Amino acid sequence: METINHRKYVPMSEQIKLINECRRSGLTDADWCREHNIPPSTFYTWVKRCKKAHLGDRIESPRYGHVESARPTQDIVPISVVPDRSEERVSVPCLPPADTFIDNSHTIEVVMKDVTIRIKNNADPDIIGAMFGILKEGLC
Repeated sequence: METINHRKYVPMSEQIKLINECRRSGLTDADWCREHNIPPSTFYTWVKRCKKAHLGDRIESPRYGHVESARPTQDIVPISVVPDRSEERVSVPCLPPADTFIDNSHTIEVVMKDVTIRIKNNADPDIIGAMFGILKEGLC
């Protein structure tokens, strides 16, 4: 990846070329600048100077929020809040009383088809991330 020495003089024609390269990259201006070691303030100074020199029509507009491929939709999953006591007796009005106890030894419960995953508060975030990464690969 080419690094631009922003401290040396960059001709306006090169500035326009770099601005357009950035705008076609699909990255935000700031991300593109970060990858090319150009301070965003320098980049936006170039944009301003080009527009001031009436060359703004040669500069592509930023395309923030527009992507070529559609993003996958996310399903909304209903959740139910369960009291925090693990030995609390549950009575469901439409069912006769039973010896049912809520298992609240976990904080989050993810149910997918025939798989149930229970995650406790003290679970290692790296393990949770790895687990969801594996699940995501299996779903795609």
